[in-house]
Amino acid sequence: MKRVDLELSEFTRRAGSLLVSHTDAGFDRGLEPGEQLLIRDGAQRYRLATVQDISFELTDTHYRLELGAEVDADRAGLLVEEAPAVRAGGIGASEVIALLQEARDALAARPYLAGARHR
Repeated sequence: MKRVDLELSEFTRRAGSLLVSHTDAGFDRGLEPGEQLLIRDGAQRYRLATVQDISFELTDTHYRLELGAEVDADRAGLLVEEAPAVRAGGIGASEVIALLQEARDALAARPYLAGARHR
């Protein structure tokens, strides 16, 4: 997974998406629709993002990225190291980590479930 360093404003975090210039971001190749990225913002926080839309101009390409779950630094390191070949035909570490992160956040939002036992 490709890591991108971007400054995310509080508004961008709330909105959940941002427009990124290919030139300004310094990508070494074009991004594909549905491709997942790991964004590291200026506060050294990590978030998953997915390329939702691509627009082309004569001099640049712009990507609309949808922000996903926040990821801690340890998991971020694992995502960047994940080999694309591992993902062929299955789900990769990024999807598993995102699902676990969402489940943890959902559980934290409902403290009455934290002490519940499953039978």
